[in-house]
Formats: sequence, structure tokens, C-alpha cells
Amino acid sequence: MKDSKYYLKCVQCDHVTPDFGVWFEQNQICPECGSKHSEVWYNSDYKELPLIMKGHPENFWQYFYYLPLLRRENIITRNEGAVDLQEWWFLEDYAKQKYDLNLKVLVYRNDLNGGTGTFKDVAASLAASIFKENDIKQYCVASTGNTATAYARYLSIADVNCSVFIPDNALKASEAVISAYGQRVFRVNGDYAKAKKIAAEYSKKHNILISSGNIDPIRVEAKKTMVFEWLRQIDKMPDVYIQAISGGTGPIAIDKGLREIKSVYPDLVMPRLIMVQPDGCDPMVQAWENAEAKGFPEGYENEYPTIDNPQTAVPTLATGSPATYPIIAKLVKKSGGAFVRMSEKKLVPYGKLIAFERKVIFGPASAVCVAGFFEALKKGLIKDGETVLLNTGEGVRRAPDFVAQMIYTTKNVDSVDQCEPHQIDDFRKQLWDDVLND
Repeated sequence: MKDSKYYLKCVQCDHVTPDFGVWFEQNQICPECGSKHSEVWYNSDYKELPLIMKGHPENFWQYFYYLPLLRRENIITRNEGAVDLQEWWFLEDYAKQKYDLNLKVLVYRNDLNGGTGTFKDVAASLAASIFKENDIKQYCVASTGNTATAYARYLSIADVNCSVFIPDNALKASEAVISAYGQRVFRVNGDYAKAKKIAAEYSKKHNILISSGNIDPIRVEAKKTMVFEWLRQIDKMPDVYIQAISGGTGPIAIDKGLREIKSVYPDLVMPRLIMVQPDGCDPMVQAWENAEAKGFPEGYENEYPTIDNPQTAVPTLATGSPATYPIIAKLVKKSGGAFVRMSEKKLVPYGKLIAFERKVIFGPASAVCVAGFFEALKKGLIKDGETVLLNTGEGVRRAPDFVAQMIYTTKNVDSVDQCEPHQIDDFRKQLWDDVLND
């Protein structure tokens, strides 16, 4: 495969698939062993990567030589994947005052992506571009919300018909966005697991390509560019990486990105992975705590619970059957990290605090991520002098109900005599107390 730009290699048996055109013909599985897990590898020269990193890219397509697309004219982008890291001093100040830790806290805000304002935009951009290049006209995906809306938009631009299967607890706003782009929505009477099951049956019945989930090589290749972006901006990897987790493409992609560029960055190591789940849907946390209590016996990663029809206030994190846990758990343990849970009763207080201190309104899944920083501090998982990176997944664009819960300064009045000027800082103590008090 030395004559081609890229190829796919099966993780299980090393069988090589020459390109995505053949991969799709193989129904996205290895013809030798039947595995769905293949990775993309390149014949590009990685010595050029430091030069490519210079400047300020408009999107992640700056890394075209390390992405599985052959012709630039097939690129479909809405300026995603090149987001400036923000230093959040109020979190640094809290860590110093409460725990005497000197930290640098950086936030990678996916709500600033130009497509749909979520961390799924990079994957959707790459998928739409690859489908355009390979003349794919039908696709289907099961999603709790973010993947569905991102793929619905980008694939509509590529003139690809996308059938979307969402569980019955998916946000109405997500359904509206998908429908507005002209894509078909199937709202399944059941949870996310049932939505995935029906989507798979639909794919087989109509011979339509389907997303292969968190190990999908398209999704992994798009998200690995996070590693390139962090190197571009801070010239190193963070010491600690925190994200809210549902399926777990993030840590899989970070691992892939680091392995891919090892020849030119041999000293880079995986940051400690802190994976956060809300207590309304926390099967990975439960599995980790159980394994930790037993001393992580051999095969621990294969033991995890299934939560049927999880009742959570964060629909985008409602994955009750965490099929990728065996992969994620090994990565987390190897990194020296952990899984932690946050209390959903604190979702709105965290949302209010972030909006007050940073003038940013996040969606609930991003509030889960920020809560993970506080939980990690409480558990002693962050050390003095470290750089901590929070990967926040979504803005508030599709969570109007969450925004409505954040009203707290309104005062009902009958006359002007009941109205008086206020001081913004008067609210600060109460907001912090709501987050910190049990």
C-alpha cells in the first residue's frame, strides 16, 4: 500500500483494506476475521507535521495529509476542529485557594465549532467528505442527539440521505434540527440500546451503511486531530484530560493520535484520563469502582453493568450499555486515570456558575465535564504544577430546557417602587455555595 495515501489495518488480525471505498464494499468489517475495528494508517511524511502546525488554521483540514481523503475538492467544512484553548482562571483560583494547587486549566470548547457547536462536528465533516468522494448516497445512525444533529447537517450538504434513529428521551430540539435539514427521523419507543438495535436491522434490511460507533475509523481519524491542535497551541500534551463520557471516542482517538506521531514526537505520553458520568447513567463508573475494589483482577475490563432505559437529565450521555468500556477502561488504567461520577442535582448549579464566571452558557453534558474537575480535585487525582485540559462537548444551542432552569435573578414586580439597581457580584457567593455544598 506504499503507493496510496492511506490504508486501513484490522486491529485483530492486521488484514489491510486499501481504502474507504473497499471498506464500504466490505460492509465496514474485516473480511478475514469479521472484526469491525480497523485503524487508518498513512504513507505521509510526519516530519512535515511541525511545519503544518504553524499559523492559525480555520479548521482541522489543515491536517489534510493525515486524514483519509484523496482529493481536496471533496472537503465539506463549516470551520470545525481548530478551536483556541481558553485558560479558565476561576478554576485555577479555586484549586489554589481550596487545595493549594498551582494548576493551568485549559478548556477545549467544542461549542465554538462552526457546524452544530458540538464535538461531533469534526467527525461529521470527515464523514460527509469521504461519502462525497466515494459516492455514498444513503447512511444511517443511532444517536442520543449530538451525532444525529451533526451528521444530519453535514451529510445534507453532501447530498447524502441520512436516516437517524433516536431514543424516546432524546431532546425535542435535536429532533427539530435533524428534521429541518430534510433528514428522516425515527423516534424509537425505547432507550438508546433499542434505537441502536433497530438502526442495525434497518441497515441490514436496506443494505445501507451504518455508523460503527465509537471505534468507527472515520470518527477516530477526525477526533485524533485534537492531539495535533494541542501540540500546535501549547507545544505539549496536558498532564490531565477530563471529559464527560458516553461511548468514548475521545480517549480512543487521543491514543491513536499519539501512536501515529510517535516517530516525530517520541517523548509524548498519554495524559491521565478522567472520565466523568452523571449518576443518572454511570455504568462505566460502576464497573471501574467494582474493579478497583477487587484490585483490578485479570479480565476486569470485561465486567460492566447494563442500565436499561437510563433515567438521566443528560440525554446525550444516556448510554446504558457501554460496549466500548473494555477498550476505554484499559486506556484509563494505563494512563493512571480514573472514572468519576457527578450528581445530576448539581447540573444546573454548575451551569449557572460557568455562565456567571465565564459568560458562557453550556449544555448539560459540558456541565458534567466541568463537574468532573471538581470531583477530580476532591479525590486527589490532580497534582501540583499540572496542566489540566477540559474537553467540553456541547453548547446550549439544543438544550433550551436546561437554559430555562438557569433563571435565578428574576423578581416579579407590580410597580417601579419595587425595582432597584443590583450588583452582579452579589450573586457570586450563592452560586459557589450551590455548587460546593452537599
